[in-house]
Amino acid sequence: METRRPASLSGGQQSRVALARVLLRARPLLLLDEPFAALGPALKAEMLELVARIAGETQATVLMVTHDPEDARSFAPQTILIEEGIAHAPTPTGELLDNPPPGLRAYLG
Repeated sequence: METRRPASLSGGQQSRVALARVLLRARPLLLLDEPFAALGPALKAEMLELVARIAGETQATVLMVTHDPEDARSFAPQTILIEEGIAHAPTPTGELLDNPPPGLRAYLG
């Protein structure tokens, strides 16, 4: 697919190409905004594992925005909850999701 233009790729393919570009740069900080939203569950899990492995190998810090609590639970040891425009202190992800504050509880249902 290397000869195809980005506009001819699906949304998921475009996301994977963008992620590959970021990972190849091997920067110490990876900023990802909903990088796997367009992917199915199996590919999403595979990509989360890949990012975790590469971040571990390169000692990079990953700051990933997600609205999927299971992405956070499987990937992030700590989560920064942003609620009503306020970024709260990092909290262990499992604790946060197992005992969410009222605003997050309402979001999670």
